[in-house]
Amino acid sequence: MIKHCPTCDRTSDKVSFIGEFCEVCVSGKLKEGIPDRVIIERCKSCERVRTPTGYGIPDKITLRDAIKQGLHTKFDIKVASFDWRHAVVRFSHEVDGNPVSFERSIALDVKKTMCLDCYRKTSGYYEAIFQLRGPRDSVDRMMKRFTNFIETRGAFISRIDELGNGYDIYMSDKKLASAFFEHYELKPKRSYILYGLQRGKKVYRNTYMLRVS
Repeated sequence: MIKHCPTCDRTSDKVSFIGEFCEVCVSGKLKEGIPDRVIIERCKSCERVRTPTGYGIPDKITLRDAIKQGLHTKFDIKVASFDWRHAVVRFSHEVDGNPVSFERSIALDVKKTMCLDCYRKTSGYYEAIFQLRGPRDSVDRMMKRFTNFIETRGAFISRIDELGNGYDIYMSDKKLASAFFEHYELKPKRSYILYGLQRGKKVYRNTYMLRVS
């Protein structure tokens, strides 16, 4: 028996039906609640995009998460293409146990912000100081090894003071500093300075003193 859609009069021999309505009308009804525009936040310094889990490199997966956050939608979405002015988004959903999908062009309003990492870099934030001392060649080799270890793991060097017999290196993550010394089986002298409270908990800055030969 051929069905007729009560909304558009399409027939079941031409299009698929979901319940009493054709898939075209069901998709059209679902589209009505989706905004034409969405605001996404992008760091003005590193250009990463904000998602529910933090800032990420702008690609289709990161942008999908940012758009879904901005739309507040229950649909599963995929970004087919984007150019920072708009994105073609594929929406998927189940209605009465039947999969329904459709595409929409969504205008993107990019809001310039600053992520926490970039804010910390510009403000000179640091959690640890690595005091590196010794002959110049040995010190330079160790500093290169240290900065590469830190920066390839997502942290940063906020300041380097060059001294006559070495460097004071200020870096953003004291846990990574400790991991560096453990990784290379180095045994620096350690000290700690209280510099504040965070959510009622004492927070310390670590200092590591290492002399190389």
